[in-house]
Amino acid sequence: MGEEILGLIPAAGHGYRISPLPGSKELFPIGFREIHQGEEIQLRPKVISQYLIDNMLQAGARKIFTVLARGKTDIMDYHGSRNAHGGSIAYLFDDNVRGMPYTMDVAWPWIKGNTVLFGMPDTIFTPADAFSQLLAQQRTSNADLTLGVFPTDCPEKLCPVALNASGRVITMTDKPENPEINNTWGCGVWAERFSEFMHAYLNSSAARNGETVLAEVFLAALDEGLRIYGLYFDDGEYVDIGTPNDLVMAVRRFNNAVLPVL
Repeated sequence: MGEEILGLIPAAGHGYRISPLPGSKELFPIGFREIHQGEEIQLRPKVISQYLIDNMLQAGARKIFTVLARGKTDIMDYHGSRNAHGGSIAYLFDDNVRGMPYTMDVAWPWIKGNTVLFGMPDTIFTPADAFSQLLAQQRTSNADLTLGVFPTDCPEKLCPVALNASGRVITMTDKPENPEINNTWGCGVWAERFSEFMHAYLNSSAARNGETVLAEVFLAALDEGLRIYGLYFDDGEYVDIGTPNDLVMAVRRFNNAVLPVL
């Protein structure tokens, strides 16, 4: 395991599929959080990216690097540099459009040599201690990369993962036409060796032209002999807001779960 536990959040996407929005999709309110006002507890809107930040902080990350695209400084304005629950948030900017792996690699000078927690800021997953469980699995298996794998009813829109009996990743397919597995990876923890591999791979001739997805990097790491495991959360939940239907379901699911009867 690396010297520090760091969070890495790629937030360079523009959310065109659910536009128009009044701001970045990562700031869309989904559900509510409790605010203590003296002896009174009040409910306030909770933006979707706060779920990921909270989960990272709970697992021990005290530095989080968020990679933004130009024009998304509203995320920086909203979250600031210090989170109310502890931990520092730093912001980096990515101008390329070659895919999420390149967005994440912008943080290479700051994350190398450390343990990295990563997830997408337009998703919500449970259990809330998923990162803590992934870190424990990472230590036990001495893996280079450990993925959080969740049940899903729409694997064709995501990236199902095939695991063997010991939890080792066999293969995965990004947005398969006829998926045979009803799961998807949704977050993960990686060690120094995977950081080094991804950085070298993305800066080599092996990476294909055009947009690169993370599944391609994961599969290349498997071919290179890196130890990649998945931890399947049987009772877990994975929700994103990538499409209008996804957004509607997320709002209904999390808003109705906590609203009091007035």
